[in-house]
Amino acid sequence: ERGRRKACGGRGGAKVASGMASWSFDLNKGAKRELAAPPGFMPAESIVATESSTSVAALKVKTEMMQRRALDVALAPGKNILMQGFMMWMSGSNINIFSIMITGMALINPIKAIVGINDTFKRFKYNAAVDLTLPKLAFVGCNLGMICLALWKCNTMGLLPITAADWTSFLVTPTPVEVSGAPLAV
Repeated sequence: ERGRRKACGGRGGAKVASGMASWSFDLNKGAKRELAAPPGFMPAESIVATESSTSVAALKVKTEMMQRRALDVALAPGKNILMQGFMMWMSGSNINIFSIMITGMALINPIKAIVGINDTFKRFKYNAAVDLTLPKLAFVGCNLGMICLALWKCNTMGLLPITAADWTSFLVTPTPVEVSGAPLAV
């Protein structure tokens, strides 16, 4: 037994039972002391006392955050106007499948977004304190800007009938009041 203690370092922490060494340490030996609360820790008693005073402030902060988030959602289509314009410019002014697809999607997607405006702002409507009038107007304005861009592209491709030559098929041919001519010898 003593030989084993010397082989294990000679200190008294090893207990030998049935030929195997098992180590045990008493972690409760040291002096017990109270640790200070970590930064940001609030005991349950203080939370209950301050809950009523902070609930109004927290509700106001949440409402402002929801208002900002609604405005971010409303301005999201406006961030795509330059990208969509660049895509339309890169597709060229010729009529081909790619330019028609890009222009068609640029025209249809904003219309779908305007029709589904209530679905877009559905997550904000449950908070009655959030006013959605300005975000919805901004959303419609950004999507109308996209529609104007798509109509400009249709005009550059010659798909919009805006010149007088585009309407000549609808002109009524006037009947002549007088007819003049030279007699033909038969």
